[in-house]
Amino acid sequence: MLTKLAALARQQCAEQLTAAGLSQHQHAILCCLDEYGPAFQKDIAARLDIDSGDIVAFIDGLQDQGLVIRERDRRDRRRQILTITRNGKKALRHVERTLDNTEPGVLTALTPDQRDVLHRTALLILARHDPGAWRDPSASAPTAEPDPPLDGSDELRPVENTPVALR
Repeated sequence: MLTKLAALARQQCAEQLTAAGLSQHQHAILCCLDEYGPAFQKDIAARLDIDSGDIVAFIDGLQDQGLVIRERDRRDRRRQILTITRNGKKALRHVERTLDNTEPGVLTALTPDQRDVLHRTALLILARHDPGAWRDPSASAPTAEPDPPLDGSDELRPVENTPVALR
């Protein structure tokens, strides 16, 4: 039942993204670039678990719409650097508002309290399965980690493979 519910939620999300002119992969690419800044195309593909051959078509579409810029790395001409454009940020904000406004989507049959229980239960299961990636809602609040020191380098670094929180 959870698989069917997830499929229904993905379908509804995909329909809204399509109406905005984006695929789910393109949306994920924009989110990644918005959150982490310019990155190598190869690193974005790895982070999002998109085949490096398939990502080219997704980026072509984003570039054709003026949502990203793809440039060759001056240090290594084989690498492509992706940057979200101002229009890309605007498009992303628009689609995020649309998705937020249609929440809870497939869960509208539940009361707000029931949705909260489902959310906390899902987080509990995920935290027990992968404690490093999810915070158990019954655990104490996490302590803040200090920001890493800046070394003044303008060199791009690979995007870390960290999990994305549930909406």
